[in-house]
Amino acid sequence: MSRIFYHLTKDEREMIAEGIAEGIALKEIALTLGKDPTSISREVKTYRQCEGRTHSGTKINVCAKRRSCKVRKLCRPNCPKPLCRTCQTRHCSDICEEFVEEVCGRTARWPHVCGGCTEKRGCPLVRYTYRPAVAHAEATRIKSASRAVISVSKDELARIDSVLAEQLKVNKQSLEVIAANPDNKIEVSGSTLRRWVEDGHTQAIRLDLLSAPGRKVRKKREKPTSRHTDDGRSYRDFSSLDDDVKANAWEMDTVFGTRTERCCLLTLHHRASLFTLIFKIPACSVECVVGILDYLEILCDETPRTFKGVFGVILTDNGTEFSDAEKLESSHVGKGRRCALYYCDPYSSWQKGSIEGRHSLIRRVIPKGSPISALTHGDIAVLTSHLNSYPAMARDGHSPYDMAAPLIDNKILKELGILRIDADRVSLTRSLLDR
Repeated sequence: MSRIFYHLTKDEREMIAEGIAEGIALKEIALTLGKDPTSISREVKTYRQCEGRTHSGTKINVCAKRRSCKVRKLCRPNCPKPLCRTCQTRHCSDICEEFVEEVCGRTARWPHVCGGCTEKRGCPLVRYTYRPAVAHAEATRIKSASRAVISVSKDELARIDSVLAEQLKVNKQSLEVIAANPDNKIEVSGSTLRRWVEDGHTQAIRLDLLSAPGRKVRKKREKPTSRHTDDGRSYRDFSSLDDDVKANAWEMDTVFGTRTERCCLLTLHHRASLFTLIFKIPACSVECVVGILDYLEILCDETPRTFKGVFGVILTDNGTEFSDAEKLESSHVGKGRRCALYYCDPYSSWQKGSIEGRHSLIRRVIPKGSPISALTHGDIAVLTSHLNSYPAMARDGHSPYDMAAPLIDNKILKELGILRIDADRVSLTRSLLDR
């Protein structure tokens, strides 16, 4: 059954046309579609098409009073015809001031059209028809035109424009995040704000939007086979895990600066909460990555939750810095494995697309090609705090910081210098580290 408060679809309009042609009652059609009978009747009357009168031969008198009319000599005083309504020379409807066109009862009320009428052939009255495709196209056009008009006052639009100038152009927040922030008091959706910007109703222009720059076309290349097909660490093995385990897994990757410097950023990203940890490592090597994991294991050992309880499953790519799986998995505090490491297929970064999305936010602050060597621990902590305080629209506007609170102990966050930033103060721009 259709949703009663939603617009009619093209298939539902075709069902209406079929019901009219078969002579089905209005209430029965409405019951089948799950709509109110008044809505169905209004639909047909609004979007029916007039075809005019269709008949051949001499013109037929279509006056509603023709059967009882006694009018004579409309054309001239000495006309010999007994009644004007029977005259074949002149048509009284063209010259009579009392002419009232007859309306068919079938078109004046349900079904409002001539479809399914048994007396349609030879009928001289105005004909109406209901075509589902034409009706759907017209309804779509009217709906689109009604939404194209700005639904707020000039003063409210000016206020929203000032909010966009700060949050969009300065802090580089997305329109969806700006619209979802209750402090901004914006009563329209992010898609509406996007349409206003693209239509030129605000001072912000399309180039200010985060999605404005085009993307390069990727070159097609033949995928090599994975080196981890037989060791139980391939992406296929990861995919066979329980859904809950995969949702709470961590993704690990690196972010590079200039081509000449050795240091880079190591990122760990929690899939469920979108919480991201960022570390600066002196070199892109296995030893440096192992050192960060050892450091996290020591921090977790001082909290109720162990490293395995927090970072139990990690998904990464095939970079050389992650090549030694046994070292990465081996516990630094005790014996055995501290985590299970899995690898994506070669040239398949989409398999860890969640962390790639967070990298795009990091690139707002540290553009590609910018040096990383000058960044301090305090700079990384500020970047991590703003990144995890940025509302995630994929999680109903909650910040990763709040969602990761049950997972990561406050002692670890305090040690790493990660703080919660208010949504209206979050700024992921190049000037963030200059403050």
